[in-house]
Amino acid sequence: MKLDRNALKEASVDTLLGAMVNFPLSWLTLSMVLVFTTNSFILSLSQLIILSILAIIRRYYTRVYFQDRNKRKNIGKNLD
Repeated sequence: MKLDRNALKEASVDTLLGAMVNFPLSWLTLSMVLVFTTNSFILSLSQLIILSILAIIRRYYTRVYFQDRNKRKNIGKNLD
């Protein structure tokens, strides 16, 4: 199996962005929800909803960025 370096780079950037955003967001979400309840189901559900929405948005923009970047790279190669 050949390693797709562009896909690996995209996955690495997305994972790093996810870690940078999700850790503080998780802490903030837990801090806010714990003010209202200590019910583990509510805590888990709120985390799931907020982090899932953010992950979809982050993944979409990361994918669009890399698709655009790859298109510009390929256009440059075709001009040579």
